[in-house]
Amino acid sequence: MSQAIKPATEMTTEELVSFLEQANTAYRNGEAIITDATYDLVYLAELKLRDPDHPYLNAVEPETDVGSTKIRHLKPMLSTDKAYTQEEITAYVTRVIKFAEKLEIAESDLRFRITPKLDGMAANYESGILATRGNGQLGNDISRNLQRGLVTVGGENTGVGEIVISAAYFAENLSDQFSHPRNFVTGLIGADTLSKEAVEAMQDGVVRFVPYSQLDAIECTTEALRTESEALCLQVESACEYPVDGSVIDVTNPALREAMGSTNHHHNWQIAKKLKGETATTTVNSITWQTGRTGRITPVLNVQTINLSGADISNVTGHNAGNIRNLNVGVGAEIEIVRSGEVIPKLLGVIKEGAEAVIPDTCPACNAPAEMERDFLVCKGEECVAQIEARLLHFFSVLGNVDLFGPRAIAILVENGIRELPEIYKLEASDFEGMGFGAKQASNLVEQLSRSRTEAVEDWRFLAAFGINHLGRGDSRKLLRAHKLETLNTLSGDDLLEISGFGDITAEAIPRSLALRWPVIEAMIALNFNLLSDEPVATVDSPITGKHIVFTGSMSMPREEMQEKARKLGANVQSSVNKKTEILVIGDKVGAKKIEKAQALGTQVVTELEYQAMIMK
Repeated sequence: MSQAIKPATEMTTEELVSFLEQANTAYRNGEAIITDATYDLVYLAELKLRDPDHPYLNAVEPETDVGSTKIRHLKPMLSTDKAYTQEEITAYVTRVIKFAEKLEIAESDLRFRITPKLDGMAANYESGILATRGNGQLGNDISRNLQRGLVTVGGENTGVGEIVISAAYFAENLSDQFSHPRNFVTGLIGADTLSKEAVEAMQDGVVRFVPYSQLDAIECTTEALRTESEALCLQVESACEYPVDGSVIDVTNPALREAMGSTNHHHNWQIAKKLKGETATTTVNSITWQTGRTGRITPVLNVQTINLSGADISNVTGHNAGNIRNLNVGVGAEIEIVRSGEVIPKLLGVIKEGAEAVIPDTCPACNAPAEMERDFLVCKGEECVAQIEARLLHFFSVLGNVDLFGPRAIAILVENGIRELPEIYKLEASDFEGMGFGAKQASNLVEQLSRSRTEAVEDWRFLAAFGINHLGRGDSRKLLRAHKLETLNTLSGDDLLEISGFGDITAEAIPRSLALRWPVIEAMIALNFNLLSDEPVATVDSPITGKHIVFTGSMSMPREEMQEKARKLGANVQSSVNKKTEILVIGDKVGAKKIEKAQALGTQVVTELEYQAMIMK
């Protein structure tokens, strides 16, 4: 059982340093026990207050010790001094100006470079050798990852940077399995044997060593940095395709850099503007375990209600059973949670322990045995009610052209022995009434089933709705651009390998998964759904042809319809705002942060009515 974390003020200096070392090691290993902000603003700040000259404050925070061969860096890889507020940035600017005056450099001639602060694993790549930061002087050779498929941006002699993963790829493919992209990258780099998820990410070319010199940047004056650092940093952070935890600000004048120099810990001419994140502490009242359609049993922490980011929070995701076990989260524990924007609140760490964590050994839905597979608790039941319900709900949710088949309706169907989709589509109004639905409701359910077959829906959406492993919406779309839906039962691994974006593991797994579900898919195809093939859109000339567009908020029609219509008008529809986005179309209930992000990137923001007027021109 792990020790509860004492408040910083109650620790001796020796305990404080020991805890800082422990917290840093956990962070570098991708298993953070406290947040960056808590580390910097509480525990590190307490040490600075007590002993400003303590050796720990002047040492480079070491990266994870992976690999066996030591590499000496040609130049020391230092940490970066941190700032969390505009006042701290202003103090940094003042220091720069004082040094500039000594060199007779006018303030009006000073320029600062702002780049995104990548949230990855620091490394150095020179002459074909990739090494971790280590202690700043000596790193570890991790070059084997280049042969595994790690992509390098900018060639062999690119210098210092970070190993990161595409933020979009992580969100779409890994966020339900790994708590943070940095954790995934750290585990991948140090692993003797790559997991299948790591192999796929390598094959897809989304794990990359990105040198700081290759990052997009903006330049600004001292006045801009004094008054609008938040907006400037947001601009570069929003445009970055990789996970970030702030921005790095450098003064650009080489002579001034040399004059300001460095400590053993950081360069004085550079500072990192860190993201605080919105965190809070609360108490665990109970833990609810839920079984999903894949059989994974996930924990939801039922906590004492608190307000965070403008919302009342009473439930927090514990991510997976391994996380609950490793952090020893039990009833009564005081925990730190985070919620950023519209992200579901999640567990960051345990501040004070409660009862010992209890991992169930049976499925909460069907009482079948449950077993740990890596960090995941998995139901081993073949007829798990929860999995069946989740699978049916997934179909209707992804299909998107049918109403009334929500959790309660599906639960009633499963209670009455319905196990597969073709059985649902055979039901008549009298069958629904026999299960306890009212006469009008039964009639409406039949009408909705008919609607789902007759109303046009994309074939890739239809395929993705079956929940085939590795076949989400994006990959279903890619697959059906190369092969017809009706022929997928004849698909081989070699056929998949010929399609860009599919690797060895998916090429092996998809045909096997399709074979298992094919009787159901074939029976559903036979019901003659009105499926639209995702044919390349003919060249059109419209006001939005070639434009990158994002739709957000509640619209007068389903968002999918808005997106499809935009595609037919030649637009490039995106799922989220980035530096390529030219138009953000907003409906009702759109968060202010989304609009601010778009405006910071120079994206045109229009209402739904303004957009409709635009495409009618």
